[in-house]
Amino acid sequence: MTKTSRLFYGVVLVSAITLSVTACGQKGQLVGGATPQATIVPTPTKMVQSPAPTPTATPEPLKQKKVKAFYSDQDEMKLIEKEVTVSYKQDADVYEATLNALKKSDDPKAIPLFDDLTFTSTSFDKAKGELKIDLKFGPKTQLGAPGEELFLQALKKTVFQFPEVKSLYVLKNGKQVDSLMGHLELPYPIKRPN
Repeated sequence: MTKTSRLFYGVVLVSAITLSVTACGQKGQLVGGATPQATIVPTPTKMVQSPAPTPTATPEPLKQKKVKAFYSDQDEMKLIEKEVTVSYKQDADVYEATLNALKKSDDPKAIPLFDDLTFTSTSFDKAKGELKIDLKFGPKTQLGAPGEELFLQALKKTVFQFPEVKSLYVLKNGKQVDSLMGHLELPYPIKRPN
């Protein structure tokens, strides 16, 4: 093969390759007027390294304490004392946990006086020894005079079992009231009995 014929074949080969590449780039020009079908070309995925997992703080275990809870007998004549275990996160939460224990009883003979009541806030001023609670009554919390007497006794005995509590401020729906249920006068504050 001569030099010229090699050159000729090389030019023809390059022309054929160029023509086929150019034909591939043309849109909608197929033989017989057919339209090209869409071709899905996979795009290369980039490997993204996920950041190292941040160490999650393990939840602090709940503290537990045995406390006294007070309930009514079935006739609303006397208080029944039960020892219960309450769980709480911080020391300041023990008062609210103890008060909430008054809302339920496992003993059918110990009737909760606080079951239809919500403690909307509880705060303790350690320096003054003052516990402030705010109550929201449900319709079943309205008791007669004997029931209100037991209710107040249960409340006092519950909070004053903690020696650091010197006085109790009771609010109803965020307000200071003269009586919780209209039968007995509510002192403000209730002082620890001597």
